[in-house]
Amino acid sequence: MLVVRADYKKYPIPVLEKMRIDEDEFYKKYDACVVVQTCNRIEAYFDTEVNSDVDCILSDFSGFDILKGKNATFHFLKVSCGMDSMILGENQILGQIKTSFQKARELKKTSRYLDSVFLKAIHVGQRARTETKINEGSVSIGSAAVELAEKNFGLANKNVLLIGAGEIGTLVAKALMEKHIKAVIVANRTYERAETLAKELKGMAVHFDKLKEAINFIDVIICATSSPHYILKKEDLIDVGNKIIIDIANPRDVDDAVREFENIKLYTIDDLRNISDKNLQKRIEEVPAVEKIIDEEYDVLMKQIEKINVEEVLKDFNNYIEEIRVKELEKAIKLSKTKNPEEIMENFSKAFAKRITHDFVSYSINTSKEDLMNSAWWKNGK
Repeated sequence: MLVVRADYKKYPIPVLEKMRIDEDEFYKKYDACVVVQTCNRIEAYFDTEVNSDVDCILSDFSGFDILKGKNATFHFLKVSCGMDSMILGENQILGQIKTSFQKARELKKTSRYLDSVFLKAIHVGQRARTETKINEGSVSIGSAAVELAEKNFGLANKNVLLIGAGEIGTLVAKALMEKHIKAVIVANRTYERAETLAKELKGMAVHFDKLKEAINFIDVIICATSSPHYILKKEDLIDVGNKIIIDIANPRDVDDAVREFENIKLYTIDDLRNISDKNLQKRIEEVPAVEKIIDEEYDVLMKQIEKINVEEVLKDFNNYIEEIRVKELEKAIKLSKTKNPEEIMENFSKAFAKRITHDFVSYSINTSKEDLMNSAWWKNGK
């Protein structure tokens, strides 16, 4: 297998966006291949038995890193487990791999080899997440904010106000989508962005100048803007009832003076960093267990691929034998009207055996013992 890859480790997101593969054009050009693309990863997987012109592939992917053989397979198994993700152990990549694989299969662009590798990678990713804790505990600030709110106060049937629809706010929104909240309201200085994010959350958007009115109906407030000034001051929160405020903005969105209200509980980004750091350390401790699963499943995969190779060899061998049999049989039939049947059968069997022996000897003279044992020599003998 050959993998061409570009990701967040080498390129910033804007550069990756420009490097994205046009999948329609890609699948028109190549067979036995699968593309996996996310917001911070671009990878294409090739079965090199079909795509033997590696130089042609590399010329199409200038700037991409290259992995081959065992390194490519191990890399992919790690990707499926979230071991190569920006957030260690994250779950989304597994669903993205499934979707990419399904698209390639529907287009009839996979091969028996790639089918085996992708199905194994999906299985390994599932094992890693069910048998270890590699994906437990929130490690991003946005997810940690939602985890804190749920763990300490519960989010079921709560009304949540998300202030800020930028990058961090979007991460919070994704985490909120998994919870059974009653309602979510999104506020942003650019109303259109708030409206777009609210639609994804199946919530509603509110204009920034209506923010104070919306607070009266909210249980939990999560602030994640990039404003250089306070969004919520002490005077904005007088007589608003019991509120939980989680401020993950940097610089801060909420004036620390609101802590003077007994009915308001304020958490800041410093509280969340402690949570995410502890969770990340727990995930790091799970890495050896995941690596053990990968090693185990890699060995199983190699046996599956070896079986596929043997089956392909036997198929080719049968085709080769059948081709010789048909040719010699045609000769025998032509002679059947003029010669003794026993003589014809004798000649037929000798010619059949001689052809196979001749082709094998011709091939083996210029082939090492190792290559001979692993190759379909009869392909070259024809």
